[in-house]
Amino acid sequence: MASIRQPLVPSSDLIVEGARQNNLKNISLRIPHNQVTAITGVSGSGKSSLAFDTLFAEGQWRYVESLSTYARMFLDKVNRPDVDRLINVRPAIAIEQKNPIRTARSTVGTTTEIADLLRLLFAKLGHPVCPDCGIDARSFHPGSVADDLLNHCSDTRAMILFPVKAPAPKQDQTFLQSLLLRGFTRVQCCEEILDLHEIHSLPKTKPDTLHVVLDRLVIREDNRSRLVEAIETAFREGEGLCRVEVIDQGPRTYSTDFRCQQCGRTFEPIRPVLFSFNNPLGACPECKGFGNILRYDRDLVIPDHSKSLAQGAIEPWSKPSGDWWQKQMLLSMKRRGVDLTIPYKNLPQNIQQMLWQGEGKLEGVQQFFEYLEGKRYKLHVRVMLSRYRTPVPCPACEGSRLRPDARYVKIAGTDIHALSTLTIEEAAAWITSLTLSLHEEQVARDILRQLTDKLGFL
Repeated sequence: MASIRQPLVPSSDLIVEGARQNNLKNISLRIPHNQVTAITGVSGSGKSSLAFDTLFAEGQWRYVESLSTYARMFLDKVNRPDVDRLINVRPAIAIEQKNPIRTARSTVGTTTEIADLLRLLFAKLGHPVCPDCGIDARSFHPGSVADDLLNHCSDTRAMILFPVKAPAPKQDQTFLQSLLLRGFTRVQCCEEILDLHEIHSLPKTKPDTLHVVLDRLVIREDNRSRLVEAIETAFREGEGLCRVEVIDQGPRTYSTDFRCQQCGRTFEPIRPVLFSFNNPLGACPECKGFGNILRYDRDLVIPDHSKSLAQGAIEPWSKPSGDWWQKQMLLSMKRRGVDLTIPYKNLPQNIQQMLWQGEGKLEGVQQFFEYLEGKRYKLHVRVMLSRYRTPVPCPACEGSRLRPDARYVKIAGTDIHALSTLTIEEAAAWITSLTLSLHEEQVARDILRQLTDKLGFL
């Protein structure tokens, strides 16, 4: 009579019951979580069958099942292992005995596609914040401009204008004739409205940018369609810029691009690729999306500060290839009255700086490396240079790997880099705490759901 397997006592451990995958013989065991567990045994004993074909396969299968049907189309089908029961299975990562990384920029976020979802989220809900003024930059379309004017300038007279580049001194007549042929009859120049039918040239002191008058009207609700039409034309003719001169209130400038309403600073159009450090459009131009750059390290160039200059304190110059540099340095220091026998650490600060940067005819360490950079086509030179360089956080992006315009975009005061540095629990809490308008919730509902599912699974 077959024996009945007794249920295991409830536990937080990973519990395997009746594993029969490949050459496993109906084994049951517990594996504690949050510890390093090594599976050992002779060849053919079932180590890989347990680790990869049972534990990893089940964890991977459960993860794939949490994805959308569309995402599963692009993944290989994962077969479930031959086992009676697996309890407390966590997401699993299996590392082959080779380097699986396709790019040095890869992270957990890019591998799990969470980074892709965050890019979509910031492209849908993010707003640039001006780094100089600290206020949200805005972009407008004709309807939103009309709403803004009706809210702030209702029942006032206004002119709708668009900017054009002023013509060259001898091109005035051609410029004016072109405007007339397109149906425009008035131009604002030096705060004065000029009738194109009455002039043959523009003032000699004209500014670089002129403004063409499209319409003059009273801002009120019954004029809304006329107002929207004029603004739409202004955006089209002004390449995304529109100016509204409100009587007794001054000019108001609107842009289809994101622009700070206080200082006029413009920002890149918001699209998902802007937040990708794997794309040239989003990557920091200084570090190319790696987050760090290689700098020559003084501690590697001068590893022993107790050595004197005469003893070869500058390590690359103590080799035969640096003999000329060492001799010219010693000669220059001797002329300056520098003691060549005292330890490098006891040299005056200005002398240490001079050795590094050079001065006058003295070629310093920086000039030495610049000279070698020109010979990087030689393998041994590249190997030599690599000995004295060390990665440091990129000063341009502060390690975020993104260009500035991507870091200016924020949701609830948080940019995508700051969000990416949070723990899984903190990121999940941040998403839960978002307060969205009805429109924002409709736009981002599916993105937030997938983010919540992926973070919850991890």
